[in-house]
Amino acid sequence: MALITRTSQGKRIQQTGARGIREALLAGPASGSNRFTVRKIFLEPDGCTARASFDRTAVYFIHQGRISISHGSGELDLLAPGDAVTINPDEMHHLHNIDKMIAVVIKVVSQ
Repeated sequence: MALITRTSQGKRIQQTGARGIREALLAGPASGSNRFTVRKIFLEPDGCTARASFDRTAVYFIHQGRISISHGSGELDLLAPGDAVTINPDEMHHLHNIDKMIAVVIKVVSQ
């Protein structure tokens, strides 16, 4: 059975080190997706995620806007629409919107 999810503009995220970020859950265990969680991230201009690591693989797909991602031991990469980056388990990273418009990023995390 297919499950359709319709998203809003997401809920504002309040985390130390994060600013200008909202997230909407698209799929996850609560919706019957037991292999991965999918979130839509909205980053305001100059918005950023908190520096964090996960115990699972994460993939970020840039749908709209330009993002810089700091990962590993300080490596910095610039990402544009259509680009994706895979973050290995336990790798510290954070996203920063370097554009003048809202950036939209799809985040997929394995379960």
